Amino acid sequence: MALVQQQAIEFLFRTEDGGAVIDAPRHLLAALRQSAVSTDQPKGLVLLSGPPSVYRLGLCAAVDRALAGEPVLYLAGANVFDPFLVGRLARASRVASAQVLQQIHVSRAFTCHQMVRLVTDCLLSALRTYDARFVILAGPLDTLYDQSVPEPEAMRLFRTMTEALQDMAYQGVQVLCVSPLAPPESGGRSRFMAALRAQARRAIDVCEAEDGLWLHEEGGPEPKRWMIPRPLWNRL
Repeated sequence: MALVQQQAIEFLFRTEDGGAVIDAPRHLLAALRQSAVSTDQPKGLVLLSGPPSVYRLGLCAAVDRALAGEPVLYLAGANVFDPFLVGRLARASRVASAQVLQQIHVSRAFTCHQMVRLVTDCLLSALRTYDARFVILAGPLDTLYDQSVPEPEAMRLFRTMTEALQDMAYQGVQVLCVSPLAPPESGGRSRFMAALRAQARRAIDVCEAEDGLWLHEEGGPEPKRWMIPRPLWNRL
């Protein structure tokens, strides 16, 4: 059964500083398509970073692609895949949850070695198996902060993983890395985020405020901002 093809929309409301206001689930999905998951941009590595709420935004991006009929590979370095959120977003788009879930192929990693193996050894074959060109890495750095792993080993694994991601980007795969900011106890490993940002073609920062969630992207002709009002975010 064909899935719903969503269309990009123009936002009717803007904040005083020009940021677009996102006031419905379908608007949120469209805004993410225009930003982190834009299909009319060159392929490559996109970084979505900020508080833990970025995980939910990453899952919204996965649902948006699934609604458009695209297979999505979702690699979780943190146990953050929420099928109930997928269901709510599907129903908001008048599509059965099962139709969307069958388009999102989830693999989980519980250690940094497992995450790197997924990226380097399993991802290319999965892209071929599912005929997919869009990958979401949810928490790719989380397992690298594990203090039981020596820092030199964590650095080696990080380099191996990012080299594989860059290779995929050159092959036309779009990779969305969804990563919270490094925790205070990460010490010198906090530089992983800076290195990932330096490699990304686009970087979108997320911050939480009393009025809602703000997405901010530097670069391009001019900076871009989107705001998700708190009432909408709280009911997602």
